[in-house]
Amino acid sequence: MDATQSPVPVAPRVVESSQAAERDQKLAQIGGNVGAIWRGWWTWGPGNGVWNLQIPWNVIGVNSTVVITASEIDGNGNRFVGAASFQVSSIAPAAGVVTFKINIDWSSPLPMRTDVVVFN
Repeated sequence: MDATQSPVPVAPRVVESSQAAERDQKLAQIGGNVGAIWRGWWTWGPGNGVWNLQIPWNVIGVNSTVVITASEIDGNGNRFVGAASFQVSSIAPAAGVVTFKINIDWSSPLPMRTDVVVFN
């Protein structure tokens, strides 16, 4: 590839995830206007560029509040802050799934981990 060509972005793909908790696990109520909080994580194969990604999870509903963080991971799956910028935006929960936009601002594909917190 010469200096005038830009690399083709590669879409991230799920490699591994935490054990997903089921909606009917009967956990204690949190209080206030939050009845349940769920946490999970997913590791993704190398990717770069801007993509709309989805995570299916039955605890997510249309009125859920979903928080997603993303970071680069090393070969052992450990998160770290490198030179590349990872940006999560446009988080849209639906029935059993969340769609979000990821921007991995790097010229070559990088592996990542997303951590997801769901408030119901």
